[in-house]
This record gives sequence, structure tokens and C-alpha cells, in this order.
Amino acid sequence: RVLSCGLKDFCAHGGGEAAVAGTAGDKRVPKIASVVGILGHLASRHAGSIKQELLRMFHESLGSSREHHKATVPFLLQLALMSPTLLATVSSELVDSLKPPVLNQLHQHFSAVPRDELEGVVGVVVHLLCHTSAGALRTLRFLLAMAAP
Repeated sequence: RVLSCGLKDFCAHGGGEAAVAGTAGDKRVPKIASVVGILGHLASRHAGSIKQELLRMFHESLGSSREHHKATVPFLLQLALMSPTLLATVSSELVDSLKPPVLNQLHQHFSAVPRDELEGVVGVVVHLLCHTSAGALRTLRFLLAMAAP
């Protein structure tokens, strides 16, 4: 429920690629900060459930053209930026799930995004990769495997 309400608020306040890249207004910050705080508190006892729901939201959003699903990946990136705990909770399993069909869905998902916003999202992803200690070796191996012809 917390994630669902946070996503709805993120969408209502112009959440999207631009919001993650840092060009959106500050109106949504207190609510997303509350979502991060609640999830951080719940993570101590329910990390598995939170991880499962974050991954479910990610995968469900890629196969949908509904408006709130388009904002799910930027919403999840924003959560990861604001909470190293949430990033660590999901990072290694997310890398494992990035198989070629999922990568193709991500490509399609972001194909219509303006170049400047896309560069901002890529910058956020690189920032998150640099700050991920759990599963860092697995992530590097994944990146090298995907970059190889």
C-alpha cells in the first residue's frame, strides 16, 4: 500500500524521468520522503516482502502503457536515490532479472523519452551503480557481459 500510494502521489505531482533527473518541482518531496521513511522502517522486519513488491512493480510496469506504469521506473529510481537501504535490498536480484527480453522492454519503455531527460536517467543509474556495494561484482560482470558483442 505504501508503494502504491507513493507511486500515485509521484504521478500526481509530475513524476517521471524529469523528476528523477532533478528538474521537477519540490512539491512531492515530503510525501516521497515519508514513503522512504516508512519503507526503511518496515525493511527491518519485512525486507523480503518489500524486495518482492519492488521487483513486481518494476516488471509489471514494463509491459504496460498505462500512465502510472510509465512513471514506475522513475519512481523506483527516486526511491533508490533516497534510500541506500532500499537500493541494497533490491539491487542484486534486479541485476539477475535483467535478461534480454527485460532489457528490450526497458529499451521500448524509454524509447520515446526526450534525450536530455534520458541522459538524466542514465546519470542517476550510473550514480546508483557507483553507490551499490551489495552485489557490485555481479553488477560489473553483468555490465561486461551485456557490453560484449
